[in-house]
Amino acid sequence: MPISRLAAISFAMLVALGSVAALAQAPAVDPAIASMTPDQMVAARQAAMKEDGGALKAAFGQTGAEAEASATLLLKNFTNFPALFKEGSLTDKSDALPVIWTEFDKFSGIFVKDQGLAADMLAAAKSGDQAAYLTAAKAIGASCGECHQTYRKKD
Repeated sequence: MPISRLAAISFAMLVALGSVAALAQAPAVDPAIASMTPDQMVAARQAAMKEDGGALKAAFGQTGAEAEASATLLLKNFTNFPALFKEGSLTDKSDALPVIWTEFDKFSGIFVKDQGLAADMLAAAKSGDQAAYLTAAKAIGASCGECHQTYRKKD
């Protein structure tokens, strides 16, 4: 049976409101980033990405407070990443490709999407919805891989 147009619009509005609510949980960008040197930004973003990798790997065996902590860490890092990739922060220690700054809106949009996924992951962890938690974690992992394919030097 087809759904009515009103029902479809209502559903779309609920999804949009859910996304806005999820992003409202995002922490503020760390103000210390504004005074970092390019070398400090590179070190901070590399450390954060290692943290994210560890949190995602651990996520598949976590529930409760541990799951919330991993999701919170991811949300914080995805909020900070665009600021950590300030133009001019490319150094010899960075694996970032210059295309980041010519496609910065597209690049930073990935982090905005991942903020939403991390917020979904956090909400699922808080509610005990393990299936939704794992779905969000898998989506973040896939997004990380896609970003690295386009914006990171290959070894």
